[in-house]
Amino acid sequence: MHNVLLIEDNAGDARLIREMIAEDPDAPFTIHLADKLAHGLEKLSAGEIGLVLLDLSLPDSFGLETFARVYAHSPTVPIIVLTGNDDQTVALSAVKGGAQDYLAKGRLDRELLLRSMQYSIERKRYQVQLEHQANYDALTGLPNRNLFHDRLRQALYSQGRHPQPVAVVFIDLDHFKFVNDSLGHSTGDKLLKGMADRLRSVLREGDTVARLGGDEFVLILKDQAGEEVIFRAMHRIIQEVSQPMTIEGKELYVSCSAGIALFPQDGGDVDTLLKNADAAMYRAKEHGRNNFQFYTSEMNERVNERLQLENALRRALERREFLLHYQQRVNLATGAVCGAEALVRWNHPEWGLVYPTRFVPLAEETGLIVQLGEWVLREACRQAREWLDAGLNPGVVSVNLSARQFRQEGLVRLLSRILEETGLDPKHLEMELTESMVMHNVDSAVATLQGLKSLGVSLSLDDFGTGYSSLAYLKNLPIDKLKIDRSFVRDIGAGQDGDDGVLAQAIITLGHSLHLHVVAEGVETDAQMRFLKRHGCDEVQGYYYGEALNPEAHARVLSKVGTRKRA
Repeated sequence: MHNVLLIEDNAGDARLIREMIAEDPDAPFTIHLADKLAHGLEKLSAGEIGLVLLDLSLPDSFGLETFARVYAHSPTVPIIVLTGNDDQTVALSAVKGGAQDYLAKGRLDRELLLRSMQYSIERKRYQVQLEHQANYDALTGLPNRNLFHDRLRQALYSQGRHPQPVAVVFIDLDHFKFVNDSLGHSTGDKLLKGMADRLRSVLREGDTVARLGGDEFVLILKDQAGEEVIFRAMHRIIQEVSQPMTIEGKELYVSCSAGIALFPQDGGDVDTLLKNADAAMYRAKEHGRNNFQFYTSEMNERVNERLQLENALRRALERREFLLHYQQRVNLATGAVCGAEALVRWNHPEWGLVYPTRFVPLAEETGLIVQLGEWVLREACRQAREWLDAGLNPGVVSVNLSARQFRQEGLVRLLSRILEETGLDPKHLEMELTESMVMHNVDSAVATLQGLKSLGVSLSLDDFGTGYSSLAYLKNLPIDKLKIDRSFVRDIGAGQDGDDGVLAQAIITLGHSLHLHVVAEGVETDAQMRFLKRHGCDEVQGYYYGEALNPEAHARVLSKVGTRKRA
């Protein structure tokens, strides 16, 4: 049974068509009526309509535009145009534009109507099959070369004056010929279909994966913001393709080589981009397969450096190449060292001491920051306990939490376990987090903060003033300290208009009004220190008091300034 939508505002014509169809009890049609184009489009949006009988003259649309709007809305649904005796020219134009047939209402009879309806449905179904065969690969169901070229042209030429980057990725399965020769073409076909499904699954909506033939696939990745985004996407694709696949009881391991060309820098047209992506793919094969290469050498250098850094970072966690340095915090009222911030360093065997600005963003992006952050937390607690056992008073040791750590389930349990394992009194530990981390999901953040506070540690809000925190939320957060961002401290003594340092002063006032301790970081000059002291800042840290030191050197600082632990 076919659901037929009759879009007709003339009640008499609609009744006549209904009666004609009802006269044949075997006619496989159910009629649904709409008296306006808008109502008809609503019914089409609901789905399950197999044919449209369309009057071109409606209260809210007229002539060829009526057909165009219906066809644009549902191009796969067959349409028969209903006209008056004098509208045949318009009706023929509709047929040329995609309608299956047209019928003059004044010369309509039951046999003609039913035959046209049946014919239109069958003809449209055949057209759809032909279009699918012309544009899609028969084995995998992916777009073929013809449709791929069309989509890439649209992606390139439909852009305005400021074109968005587009990546064309040429992918070739490694050693696919061996699979075909050793296991047979049937297994090879199943492998290709499985790879097609995998590639579909890792792409975003709006991207395209096509099969050009054999074991060659090609991707269109639209709106790529830069090599970092493309790198992550390609890393995910290569990993997904390389997962083992079980076919007929055999586990197959098949990797791929990929080449990437970027629009507009690597080519401004379809053929050039494909040629350059193909050339980059062959370079990937020359580099040992199971990798991807960009067309430009500069891009490859940046990506290879990043890949080298990521691999070294993973090994560093296994080889325990990280260490902590401690930057002292000073109480401005007494001048005594009252604590220190633990700062991670990477002691690479070849590169030497690597600072966190180089590797922490990558660790955050790859998820390694969770493992690294746990090590930092445990090591800072262990070191503080060691200082206490040596008779020193380290004050409060501050540890930075990453966004991934903070949102990880079980953070409170992890910290509780570390405190128990190291034997550190929680009053000697402070957790630092940024305001953007807290404001990401305030309700969830508050619950985590309360859990941390219940353990007895103190909490500070780092980089205050650089994010988007709401003062209404701030007063309800269970925090103990605000840290003034170094950018506001840098302004002190730098201006000529007399208002330098006004933001730092405002944060001090705000913090104290909320009964919070205020800490300024990045203090480098005597003028900055004096300004902060004059305006009541509680604690400071920065190069003015010295750079971050290794544990042994910081222990000597603790001894020298007379902060020996009192019994």
